[in-house]
Amino acid sequence: MGNISTTLEGVGDKVAGIYRIAIYLGLSTNSQDSFYANDMVYKGKPLYIEFPIKSEKPSAADANRAKSIADKYMLFTAQDKVLNVTTEDTKIKFEGVSGYQQIKKAVLQKFDPDAIQIDCCSTDGDYVTIIEGIPATWKTAYDLTDGGVITVDSTGVVDGKKNVTPGANQTLIKPGIEAFGDYNWIIHNLRLPTYANSYFWSPTRTEMPAVGGKYVQYIIQICKDRDGIAGEVVGQRAHSVTNHVFWVPLALAATFEGAAANTEANPPTKASGLNVLKAIETPAEEELKDPFVNLPE
Repeated sequence: MGNISTTLEGVGDKVAGIYRIAIYLGLSTNSQDSFYANDMVYKGKPLYIEFPIKSEKPSAADANRAKSIADKYMLFTAQDKVLNVTTEDTKIKFEGVSGYQQIKKAVLQKFDPDAIQIDCCSTDGDYVTIIEGIPATWKTAYDLTDGGVITVDSTGVVDGKKNVTPGANQTLIKPGIEAFGDYNWIIHNLRLPTYANSYFWSPTRTEMPAVGGKYVQYIIQICKDRDGIAGEVVGQRAHSVTNHVFWVPLALAATFEGAAANTEANPPTKASGLNVLKAIETPAEEELKDPFVNLPE
């Protein structure tokens, strides 16, 4: 889930006036939530949160007032909570509530009654950008020792091209990483809402994920020589290859790895920070490299 923080200290001098936080909240492509449907190719939901700053210098009270207005606005415009809003002194932080949400755009604006020049003698008002959010992407790495956190923070890599340090009137939009292996993802991708899965006496009830749980996916590929089931060519042998997928609660991942490692004398190896299980029978990748290595003499 993405998040962005901005501080009211950056609005400059003579700050009294009406402000607006404009957010465009999008989704990753795997979500079909109709709340975000619009005319564009990619789904998104524009949010405009207007609030006043009544003093000449921003204070924690102004940030709390903006938070209250934001919470009320989102409560009125959506059936469910779509963003978490928190404050710290004059800082306001907006954070997504699901692994699918992506904040595509976010700016802090101030209403200027003279922003648009109509003719020589009259003007019209409009919101003028004060602080702009710039999107960043994470460098990622897998690490089970830190609660499954896979983000490696940096100063922000914009468009994957260069490191960027936000300027005085900029703030980073920290992106969300689409959830994988949590309760919602498993229900979405691995548990179809059929009668057999959802009714009270379902035989698969014990295989349902725990609400709010996080899981680690293990794929074990096993290869075994199968004599007598191949074709009718003299000396031909067959290899039976099977894939076994296990979804293990994050808290039990280390226990599972230890139990799997003890099934054979071969210990697990390290790759990308995860224990790769290569035991039980013969590793299929090695067995299938050359189809003739195991032919009888």
